Amino acid sequence: MSLFSHMAPVLSATSMREADRLTMDEIGIPDHTLMESAGREAAEVAEEMIDVICGSAQDHRVDTGWWADERAENPPLSAHIVCLCGKGNNGGDGLVMARYLSARGHRLSVVLFGDEKTYTGAAAANLSILEKVASSQSVAILSYVNESTLTGLDPADLVIDALLGTGLQSNVRPPLSDAIDWVNHQKATILAVDIPTGLCADSGHILGHAVRAHVTVTMGALKAGLLIGDGPELVGALHVVDIGIPPFILNKVCHELGEVRVSNADFVSSLLPVKSRKDHKYAHGPTIVVAGSKTFPGAPVLACLGAAKAGSGYVVCVCPPIIRGLLEEKLTEIPVESWEGEADHATLAALIQRLDSKWTKAKALLVGPGLGRKENVTLLVKTLLQAHQGNAVVDADALFALRDQKAWVQAHSNGRWVFTPHDGEFAVLSGGDALKQNRIEAARALSNEWNVVVLLKGLPSIIASPDGQVVINPTGNPSVGTAGTGDVLSGIVAGLLAQGLSPMLAALSGIHIAGTAADLFVEERAAGSMMAHDILEWLPVALASYR
Repeated sequence: MSLFSHMAPVLSATSMREADRLTMDEIGIPDHTLMESAGREAAEVAEEMIDVICGSAQDHRVDTGWWADERAENPPLSAHIVCLCGKGNNGGDGLVMARYLSARGHRLSVVLFGDEKTYTGAAAANLSILEKVASSQSVAILSYVNESTLTGLDPADLVIDALLGTGLQSNVRPPLSDAIDWVNHQKATILAVDIPTGLCADSGHILGHAVRAHVTVTMGALKAGLLIGDGPELVGALHVVDIGIPPFILNKVCHELGEVRVSNADFVSSLLPVKSRKDHKYAHGPTIVVAGSKTFPGAPVLACLGAAKAGSGYVVCVCPPIIRGLLEEKLTEIPVESWEGEADHATLAALIQRLDSKWTKAKALLVGPGLGRKENVTLLVKTLLQAHQGNAVVDADALFALRDQKAWVQAHSNGRWVFTPHDGEFAVLSGGDALKQNRIEAARALSNEWNVVVLLKGLPSIIASPDGQVVINPTGNPSVGTAGTGDVLSGIVAGLLAQGLSPMLAALSGIHIAGTAADLFVEERAAGSMMAHDILEWLPVALASYR
């Protein structure tokens, strides 16, 4: 079993189809059973939404004893639900939902986008079942003719989008595009089945038109497009429901067809080192932070404190001589060193010799925050990375310095360096607009090409290793988009490296913890007021939440 199997899988459209196939062909669970489970589970979520929309059923409960039928204790609230059903399996899920919801007393208007002959397999079977119960369960079944089919409906409390699923690869065309526009103009609450119609399941791009849902119920496993690109803006509250696909099948296809996972607090907690009585400052350090310039003297402060608060027992700041005095005043608990004069081969060799055991015992190196973009920065970065020969974090201006040094990085990194680019830095390193196509695959490709772990910052951040593993980070919020938070993050990752985590695990843990600190901040503070030092302030609280 892969270490990453403890995190939820994220599947592409292809891998989801393969999981369905294996479940049906090798396990023996037929497609109509999977569809029945999907519709039933989605109906449960819809029922919870209706409770919120129409008011709680609690006021109607009658105490009739422990033996009573729960349905008698909780008489259903009556809502008008419009269910838009395409002719594929996604529409079939919607037809099952309509049957369950109508049985609970709701009025259903089911709109079919295709005649009965175009529905096949399990979807056709469920349409036939729904037709047989329609007259006794307040279900009206209509075939879409034109826009008036929708505009003529009574106002809905809930609209269910079961038009198209994960198979969509090209722009949505009429009449489905017209239906999407109608959905998005409704005052009703919108529930999307599996994925909002019009959203690409792999890239998260809008394919012409897309439903904007308040809630999305996705089947079996997360889909990549729900988490990246436009996905987070369209899915609303996201629920993953179990439809009967065995977990080992999901893990199998995830591993074989391109491993992508979502990190979680339990997994990160299991990675964090626990200090013992025998530990000393060198047991979890030193972490050497090479950062800062006259223009950016605050960057090394943020990075060093990030490493220290993340648990590194010994942090050493190395900076240009022009800001050494200032940093000695700011970093009262962290030793500060500098090279003499301009950074060249001789002064850097002298620096390493002067650092002595601090250098030879260093367990992690962070280079880049605030170094600036003078010509000698490339020499500085390459010299120190090559001399360290261990795990390192390469951030900010160091990334710019190495932008045309791919061959050198490939030859020297040994997969032990973590690159931490934002979108702009990523574009410089990749030399193109790969991020616009698919952020997951772009991060995976850059990691493989440069032989480094890539921590692509953003919402969500994506972590990729040279062996093809990808982890999506679910924590954080828009308040982190402020100057200096990247310096704190790189320090946290370096501090975790110094405590023995591998580059991949340090990167995914570091961004998860930093995002947790940001989430805790906005629970009690105005999001717009966040500054980088607030991440540092809340970092101990975030770490305590993992214990």
